[in-house]
Amino acid sequence: MKKLAFIILLLFTFTYYSKACVVFIYHKVGDNRTPTTNVSIKKFNEQMAYLKNNGYKILPLKKLVSLLEKRQNLPKKCVVLTFDDGYRSIYYNAFPTIKKYNFPITVFLPTEAIEKHYPDYLTMQQISQMRAYGVDFESHSYSHPRFTSPPKGITGKKYYAWIKNDIQKSVNFFVKNFGYKPYAFAIPYGDYNKTVIKVIQDLGFKAILTQDATNLNKDTPLWLLPRQPILGKYWSTMAHFKEVLNEGYINLKKRIPDIGVCSKKQKIIGGIVKDINKYNKKSFMVYISEFGWKMAIVKGNLVYIKLNRTLKRKIERVGLEAKTKSGKISKVLWMIEPEQ
Repeated sequence: MKKLAFIILLLFTFTYYSKACVVFIYHKVGDNRTPTTNVSIKKFNEQMAYLKNNGYKILPLKKLVSLLEKRQNLPKKCVVLTFDDGYRSIYYNAFPTIKKYNFPITVFLPTEAIEKHYPDYLTMQQISQMRAYGVDFESHSYSHPRFTSPPKGITGKKYYAWIKNDIQKSVNFFVKNFGYKPYAFAIPYGDYNKTVIKVIQDLGFKAILTQDATNLNKDTPLWLLPRQPILGKYWSTMAHFKEVLNEGYINLKKRIPDIGVCSKKQKIIGGIVKDINKYNKKSFMVYISEFGWKMAIVKGNLVYIKLNRTLKRKIERVGLEAKTKSGKISKVLWMIEPEQ
């Protein structure tokens, strides 16, 4: 009887985790001038070889978006590869390995840098070669601004128009030079609020990608797709790479508070968790970027911490983490804007 229960638990765990998908985000490859946004060529090659040799299914981003639109189950060992900023190092130091393994990738372009021929960025000729191979190029804005920090005096309708103007210029570049309108948008710096999300949606993008460092599943909203950054001293290591491949995603019925503006004297931070019985309730933690991870209170399917301090940062990333009953870590993250 115990053996049967153990087998059922294994099957349940395998089925649950087969639904999770990892969207990786890279920036520079083999460019030691900026170590915080770089991964070495050696580590990048090791990571791609690991995916190939361990049976991971590398999906085109467009395929993932299609599956999420239809709320279909995701393939086992699902991975998507994305690159932000369109640095030239992608062409020289990552593209050869991508071709070697025949992996699909998406590159998000800040189009001003391409249009004005900034020296560290891809040339139109390099982009043309990569497109001929099948590389998917999508929008990363025009001027790569931090959309949550507009120029002084830009508020209300002017704030909406400022965001829209920048992104529309990027869309126009794609239509003029590539002959198509991008379907996916990667938010510069990963900072967002409700206005940023609404502008991108209003411009007709199907998918919005963040830099919230978690995996996703079929219930993750298309307008808030998280990605796992691979960069810097620790986050580019094979140990970290393998860790995130094994993480799950916590589905929420409600975020507390939701993305966007909230009180700087928010009383609780947390969320209402779907399928809470999958998790070890004593393992739940809540994250606030200002204070780090804190052990959570669990009441029914409500998971939270009480906040006895004023939130001082303009932007806060918050989230939940827990272990399943088999010990697998799952997470969810989002961003809030405490009133200033």
